Amino acid sequence: MTKKTDTDFIQKPVGAIVLRFVSRAQALIAELLRLSDHVPPVFHPSPDSRFAAVIFDLRYLKSPELIEERLEASPDLLALDEEFRETYQQFLERTFFLFDGIVKYHNDVIHYLEDLQEGVYIESTIESVLVDEEGRQLLVEAVTLHGVILMLLEHRFSGTLREQLVIGYYRSRGSSDIPNFDAVCTLCRSSPPPPTSAIASVTQLLQGAPPPVPSSMLMLSRPEELLANFTFPKHVIQTMIGQLLNDDLYHQVRHYPNPEHRSTALSAQASCLYILLLYAPHMLQNDHLAMRGIVDKFFRECWVISVFMGFTVDLSQSWDRFKAAKNALSAFLTPAAASELAVRHVSKVNHLLSELGALLSEGVLTQDYVLSNMPSLLSCLRKCNVTLRWLLLHRKTASKKLRDAVVGNAAAQSSDDDALLSLLLDTAKLEFEVKRIYGDLLEGKQARWEHCRTHAVDCIEELAEFFSGSKSLSKKVADENLQRWFQQMAVEVNSLDYSETISAGRKIQQIIAALEEVEQFHQIEASLQTKQHLFETRAQLHEMVRTLNLQETTLATVSVVSDAAYAWGLVNGFTERIHARIRGEPFTVLKLQCLFLKLRSILDIPLLRISQCNSSDLLSVTEYYSSQLVIYVRAVLEIIPVSLFAILNDVIAAQTKRLRDLPGRLEKEHLRDYAQLDERFTLAKATHQVAVFTQGLLAMKLTFMGAIELDPRQLLEDGIRKQLVQQLAFALHSILVFPTGTSEELEEKLHELISTLLSQRRSMEYFQVSCPSLFLWVEDMFYVNVFIRRIISRAQSLISSGVQDYVHVHGLQLWQQEFTRIIDFSVEQECNVFLKRKIKGWESAIQNTAVPIPSFEGAEKGVARTPNFMGQLVKKLLSLTHPARSMYLAPMSGWFDADGHELVGLHTFSLLQSSLGPAGMAGIDRILSFNAASSLQSALKVLSQQMDEGFVAKLRQLENSLSPPSAIPDAGVAVYNEMVAKVGNNQVWASWMEKLAQIGQFQMLRNLIASHLRAASKVDAGLVSLGLEALNTAVLADISNTSKITDSPVYQGSLHGEGMSKLLTELRKQLQMCGLYSANCAIFITSPPPEFLSLLLFLVTMSRLPRYIVDRHLGTLTSKTKKSALDCCPLVVGFGTLLQQFHPSHMTLYVQYIGQYIQTHIEHSSLTTSSDKKTVELPAEVPTAAAWLLSLFKYVSIPQNLLDLCLPAPILDGIET
Repeated sequence: MTKKTDTDFIQKPVGAIVLRFVSRAQALIAELLRLSDHVPPVFHPSPDSRFAAVIFDLRYLKSPELIEERLEASPDLLALDEEFRETYQQFLERTFFLFDGIVKYHNDVIHYLEDLQEGVYIESTIESVLVDEEGRQLLVEAVTLHGVILMLLEHRFSGTLREQLVIGYYRSRGSSDIPNFDAVCTLCRSSPPPPTSAIASVTQLLQGAPPPVPSSMLMLSRPEELLANFTFPKHVIQTMIGQLLNDDLYHQVRHYPNPEHRSTALSAQASCLYILLLYAPHMLQNDHLAMRGIVDKFFRECWVISVFMGFTVDLSQSWDRFKAAKNALSAFLTPAAASELAVRHVSKVNHLLSELGALLSEGVLTQDYVLSNMPSLLSCLRKCNVTLRWLLLHRKTASKKLRDAVVGNAAAQSSDDDALLSLLLDTAKLEFEVKRIYGDLLEGKQARWEHCRTHAVDCIEELAEFFSGSKSLSKKVADENLQRWFQQMAVEVNSLDYSETISAGRKIQQIIAALEEVEQFHQIEASLQTKQHLFETRAQLHEMVRTLNLQETTLATVSVVSDAAYAWGLVNGFTERIHARIRGEPFTVLKLQCLFLKLRSILDIPLLRISQCNSSDLLSVTEYYSSQLVIYVRAVLEIIPVSLFAILNDVIAAQTKRLRDLPGRLEKEHLRDYAQLDERFTLAKATHQVAVFTQGLLAMKLTFMGAIELDPRQLLEDGIRKQLVQQLAFALHSILVFPTGTSEELEEKLHELISTLLSQRRSMEYFQVSCPSLFLWVEDMFYVNVFIRRIISRAQSLISSGVQDYVHVHGLQLWQQEFTRIIDFSVEQECNVFLKRKIKGWESAIQNTAVPIPSFEGAEKGVARTPNFMGQLVKKLLSLTHPARSMYLAPMSGWFDADGHELVGLHTFSLLQSSLGPAGMAGIDRILSFNAASSLQSALKVLSQQMDEGFVAKLRQLENSLSPPSAIPDAGVAVYNEMVAKVGNNQVWASWMEKLAQIGQFQMLRNLIASHLRAASKVDAGLVSLGLEALNTAVLADISNTSKITDSPVYQGSLHGEGMSKLLTELRKQLQMCGLYSANCAIFITSPPPEFLSLLLFLVTMSRLPRYIVDRHLGTLTSKTKKSALDCCPLVVGFGTLLQQFHPSHMTLYVQYIGQYIQTHIEHSSLTTSSDKKTVELPAEVPTAAAWLLSLFKYVSIPQNLLDLCLPAPILDGIET
């Protein structure tokens, strides 16, 4: 059938619809595979999983009310359930839409078949569609792809997993009104495992454990039962099976003329037939005659088949339960028959390798050779690919007996694996070269043909001129007849038309025959010159004939023969051997590029129909399969950066441990001691290896893998980044572990981390500085012994500068970027504990599939959450600076224990700066901020819980008694006693005060971090710091003035709206990195304040102040007893931070209450002091309250006039004296 007819069918409504079906099916498969690669681990719950109590299967539908009541009865389960929904809502929606899409696809195909049967489409029936070549292909694909979807769904999503996902979505919707829900439940219902008979168990025990099979093999117990839930009309299935038995569905046989290759030629058709037979299990079970015919035609030599893009099925396992199918296969599946087939294919490998080696020799594959020997090249490619296909598929058969027959012993398998890998690489190389050369020939076909015609005409005209006798050397051979004949022949050759291929070919053959006849004339035979011209003319005419024989169909045959979609998933087994080859010969990468291009054929099958109907899914499907190819390419080429880092680690070890630093001046007699020629020779050799590895990778050319561009330089950089990230992450996670609780341990770990990171940084500096002549110098070193000392000295100087020209990476830039990324990712994951909507590692914007940040198991065991290294570090800092176990001394800017030993101080923060840098310091600050926000929310929750009606009434009564706060209450100090005592006796406030002290602890740590970052930025990046300050000031001014000018018609500022939002986000990040922020002014929460907040905080403060005394030596409040009270400084900061979250009036009122309290007690003391005393003895409450107020003023921004109003100078002087 002509191509025009095929196109006409697709353009008809009946054809366009079925084409869209196939396109939808391919998009569904891509989405299925994409989602199955990112199933969160929480959906494989273990008994101790956090979410096990809120994940349900389909049994939930039997009693949903009871389950929901149980969840609602537990606040913890409710919170966990809410967190589960917030975190996994998007994934649940996508998976349910996938399941729903599969159900809708089946319903639409069934409806289409019914419409065909009922004559809805004019002049179209099921039979007429199956008669049409394109219609037959599309309809068979539409049905078989549905079967593929169901099998892949069972393979990639287990039944239990499917049920959990469906119920998770059902509960998240909160409604039972979901279209197709019953059908989706039928699709996702898990099948019970088949019963195992006693005989089968004994047989399996005697045979031993089955051999491991690749993950791409579909080992489904009862696939026909999966398809039985979504069937198609029996007569349609039977008609399709009949068509497949009698026709060449995809016209592949013409590309494989050898009868021995029939199984390969019909492999795609055999895959469709396998799926269709699962829709007709009665044939597999009872139709012995039909199954014998099917096996004899399609599966006589191939029992492991590829059903879809590398997903394989072993018929010896899949058809084992079907009587007719098993009997038909049994004659060909004996170990002897399998061994015979294996020997036949394995014996061809060495012969094919020799043939490939000869063809791939330098200078063999030229355009003339390809033009002359294309049939033999095609024959070689067919034999290579058929052999590769059979061996790759059947070496992984699921049957132990058959695998032993195919593979043989381990030693033979190892040698066969190496030979098979060589065959795979050489075949890919030959295919690449043949496609390239033949493509060039096709592109220049007309120009080549016209050039040959011109040359032939010139030769004939020269012969005509020769026989004219006009030249001095040809006067004796003048022949007018020959002259006219050659002139006429030149006209004939010149009149040949390229567009008329058939007639031009015939004329050329006639002209060649005429030239051979005329050569027999005596005048010509006696002249070597004329014979040479005739030979050249015939050669050009023969070249014209060969050029006319260049056809697009030949290139299509090469593409069909070289298809390797079946090998996707199977080639992963060769990765380790490929790595070994690259280590031995880095330029193996050139052959690997051809292998990658060969594997690119996996894109052809899913994208063909999608592109034909111009579907909007084309881009997403292309990106998915392209990304899978790129992942494989990166995995194969990863050995190069791994080898580079192994070499560099040895180099750094030599530089730091064995090489001595050269002094500025050196005496001659000590020159030999410092030369260390052996060590420097080793370093130079290592540099040579680095350059060779890099050149091997950079020899690859720019390649497109579908929609993704593969740049060898980018691959190298990504590989180096990946290895760097793994080393840095491992160092951070392994070093920053604190089994003990001492401050010395923290400093020791930080020193160790500084040393480790410094060595890794030096290894990256090895890439940093340009050295254009390193490779030449090092090569000379191996061959020129006369100048060995001079070359070693020069090479060593170049080594110290790096090898950027050969590695093409900026080492320090990579180090800084990846180190910052690891810090940011770890901080983000550590902050997840405070978020309702968790950011999982795989969905983080910081994570990168090409350069993934590894996650390590936490150091703590047996807990629900194990912090990463940033969490461990912050936890250590908080433990050392806990308000109950340490005291903060402002003059020393550090925390000390009861014995006066420094726990955390400026030296600690200097070590943190040196080890983790600004990114690490900013990360600690962010974690502390999340801790502070969480603690503030908890503190407010406690406040709200204590505000019962009776307590609120008493607070209102006290507020009335204390109003106005600027005056002394009428009742004097007695007004405070009842409420202060009531608050002091409530133990809730003791734990609440500890929470507030921890908030202050977070803030004080943040203040010190900001101070340290600010000082470092001014020294190390002064211009950056000043620029950020200026920009911050300008932005604040712009924001404050916006409201005044927004209404102006000339207001067209670009830094407003989205632009301003982006600017503020980036500016905030940079300000934090430079410490240009005030921790005490931070707003963490936006909740409304509780009623009587200032008064309640005042009462809590006064109830706890008697536990403290003023230490005039330390200049702060200290505990009367070392074990009873919290450190005062963080407690003050905690109170200030809590008040800072609300309107400034709350802070003002709190300070006024304390000032009123102080003045009331002073007045009471003056009234009770006898008149004969010259001075008034202040009660103990006054100095402590004043010291508390002064501390609050010191750490929190309180206006000076407010402090002067509440604590006038005379009172302050009296307190100080």
